[in-house]
Amino acid sequence: MRQAGWFLLYSALLFPALALAGDYADSAHGNSTYGVDRNSIPAAYVSGNCSHCHEQHASIGGTEPAPTSGGPSIRALFCANQSSQNNNFCFKCHDATSTVASSAIINRSYSYRAGGWTSDTVNDIEEIFNLSGGSAHGLDDIVTFINGKWGYTSANNPCAACHNPHAVQGDPANAQNVAKSITTRGYPVSRSSQHGTLSTWGLWGDDAGEKMSDYSSNYQAPYRFSSGYEPDGSATTNGSNLTDFNTFCSDCHNASNTIFSTALGRNLKYIDWDIEKHGRGNADVYISVDAPFTSGSSSLGYVLACTDCHEPHGSANAFLIRKEVNGGLLSGSITSFTDIDWHHLCDRCHKDDKELNSGCQEDHYYYIHHTGTGDPPYAPGQCKNCHSGIGGGACTSGFDKFVCTNCHFHCSWVNDPANPLDRTPNYAPTTRRTF
Repeated sequence: MRQAGWFLLYSALLFPALALAGDYADSAHGNSTYGVDRNSIPAAYVSGNCSHCHEQHASIGGTEPAPTSGGPSIRALFCANQSSQNNNFCFKCHDATSTVASSAIINRSYSYRAGGWTSDTVNDIEEIFNLSGGSAHGLDDIVTFINGKWGYTSANNPCAACHNPHAVQGDPANAQNVAKSITTRGYPVSRSSQHGTLSTWGLWGDDAGEKMSDYSSNYQAPYRFSSGYEPDGSATTNGSNLTDFNTFCSDCHNASNTIFSTALGRNLKYIDWDIEKHGRGNADVYISVDAPFTSGSSSLGYVLACTDCHEPHGSANAFLIRKEVNGGLLSGSITSFTDIDWHHLCDRCHKDDKELNSGCQEDHYYYIHHTGTGDPPYAPGQCKNCHSGIGGGACTSGFDKFVCTNCHFHCSWVNDPANPLDRTPNYAPTTRRTF
């Protein structure tokens, strides 16, 4: 779908009751019934009119807001575009209040919308980007990263790195307090790399060739919290109803781009989803997994979508990890990269010791790593070569358990000095990709 021409914007500014047609009219912002609607400007500006975001001059003359410091925005926005993680033009309406918007706009987490976890109380984008103790895409970092790429400049709103504001749809469409369903689908994202040309900067995921089933025939949809499969509760499992988020996210998150995170104080780890085991890489060993996945071999591997594990905006967990994954809640929180509790995420799809041996007191992964079916990488009975502690056995408490992220993270290998991306300890004798 293509962005409406600039002439539509200027026409709407001059003729405030004009009904727009085309992509913008089909968008969540341009819909004449529930589109943008600022509460302080004259009623002649109907819902969806461009003037609810753009002003002809410095001000229409309403009660809010005052013209921006230093003069009007170069995009004629009614207030400053982006100044901090909690002060963004889009947040003026997407804050679940009617302070600026004529009615409160509710935006739910992906775990709510696609995962069906409708008990999640987070209900607006501003809140999601600023969850206490959690993590989020850093808006200022996004501005820094996109500046000079794909036609973006430092004056662009960071939200526009993932969303075309003139084409974006609600998902679910105009249904703010329900999870997605087959009949309430919308497509909110646009690829960053297509921003440079207005004719190509349309929605991503709405057309043929833009689904997870197009990215890989080995995609398996996870369970939904309530019933059915993600993202819409239907019985579809092959990703033909899910946006190809892997291609979408890989515009930025790939093995070439260096992305600095202010929150982490370092560059993000590289991602190459085409070769990683949770991506299109070869799942080279048999491993015990939870339904709806089935244990596979080198010829049977699964491809995950980025959103199967990550929230797109922010999460109460570190690294945007979802609170709900594969039909259930994580049994604990994840607070950092070195948190021992990463197994709470792994447990949602991988069988832990308690599942494989009812006598186990611990829910970590001795069996998969040492004695499990298939090809365990480490021999049993030599625990103290690597582990400290004096516990009574692998299934009892007392042994020092490794943090999952010692070996498992994007583009990780164990004991492979030939790989320049190897940042893991040397846990010989195995030499295999570990994610």
